[in-house]
Amino acid sequence: MFNWETYEPDEYSKSEHAHFVDLTTRSYITAEGHATKHTDDPEFLRLAKAAARIAKTISGGPEEDIPVSGFKAYVPYPVQAVWRKTDDGEDFKIWIKQPLFIDENAFKAALEKIHFVNTHREELHFEQLAEGIEVQTINHGPIKSENCQAFQVLNKTIKEGNYKRTRPNEHREVYIDSLPVTPDSLVLIRFAIDLNGQPEPDMVRN
Repeated sequence: MFNWETYEPDEYSKSEHAHFVDLTTRSYITAEGHATKHTDDPEFLRLAKAAARIAKTISGGPEEDIPVSGFKAYVPYPVQAVWRKTDDGEDFKIWIKQPLFIDENAFKAALEKIHFVNTHREELHFEQLAEGIEVQTINHGPIKSENCQAFQVLNKTIKEGNYKRTRPNEHREVYIDSLPVTPDSLVLIRFAIDLNGQPEPDMVRN
């Protein structure tokens, strides 16, 4: 069985040292909302749970009667979210990466199989998206402020490399240890960057 944690360890690194990834266009299950309590916010947790349920159903493939050509057994990818600061909290967009052989037909089939109690189907989407070049490091527990160690590590790396943060008002969190986030959880933090004319560093490509 394909397990992202085993076969893509560099993309989902648990290292506290900053390193770079260049993630090209892939398919994602997505959902968007607004939060005032970050990952503890009920709205975020509601949509993350619904998106993860769809991802889990799709990963069942033929056993769940999901039509997938060339299906191979795999462990669903972790929930991730892009957080953007606003005047009254944060806007978020949830992403859950899908294997290359998963298409929108599989997503629609999974939607038909799930009875949602507090989520409308229209809130969940299947999109083709690219993360681009990002610098990442691991954080222990939830992000509580921009002064956390992970942010300091990433900002220092960007400054020392003379790179440029392309979206300074937002960042990405990958919930390696699933949700909800606890003080012991590992959360991968990513900042989108522009190389700003500098030589390309060693990086993971996917």
